[in-house]
Amino acid sequence: MDDTWSKRRQYLAYACLSIAVVGLTAILAQSSSTYYQRFYGGADPVLVAVGASLVGTFALRVLMSWGGFEIVRGWATLRGMAVSAGLATLMGVAIIIADLFIRYPESLNVPVPEALLFYPTIGFVAEIVFHVLPLTILMLVLSPLHRRLGADRLVWLCIVIVAVSEPVFQVAFEPDPFSWPTAYTGVHVFVFALLQLAVFRRYDFASMYSFRLFYY
Repeated sequence: MDDTWSKRRQYLAYACLSIAVVGLTAILAQSSSTYYQRFYGGADPVLVAVGASLVGTFALRVLMSWGGFEIVRGWATLRGMAVSAGLATLMGVAIIIADLFIRYPESLNVPVPEALLFYPTIGFVAEIVFHVLPLTILMLVLSPLHRRLGADRLVWLCIVIVAVSEPVFQVAFEPDPFSWPTAYTGVHVFVFALLQLAVFRRYDFASMYSFRLFYY
């Protein structure tokens, strides 16, 4: 079987994932909407999930057409998920060791069973907002550099820039952005994002999304 699936099957896979995310968000929001408030404020979590899925549809189409990215790649997706599981484990061990010294607040974690609904839904939105959409915008903005840099170099330039956005956003809301724990967290999140985007480039969106789920 060819590793590269047809675009129709890739869009169908993304549509199924989006429907699942919206459905799980609706279920959790019915009973425990407070978990989303820290990230979405007063916005309706279901509308955020729907909006993210629609934005992701457009952005992924652009990335597939211009950047050679994929949503799913058949059997290659399984290899990508296996790689993601290994890398996420290493990143998880690093943050667990850091937690022995930094002592992150326990309120950062959502307890089971709500976590089984929360993390897959918030993770999907995070991938669209922090990775897929910024990468699409950057590739469109920097497209005039295509001839000078070449397609692959342009993509990797955009990947590195996008990888910076998530830690910058996170550190900006820290009460003491210049402390060493915050600095470590920023570096950790940057490495995490860079590895995720590298998996996206090498494999597909499904592998990148699974990376975050394995980490959670």
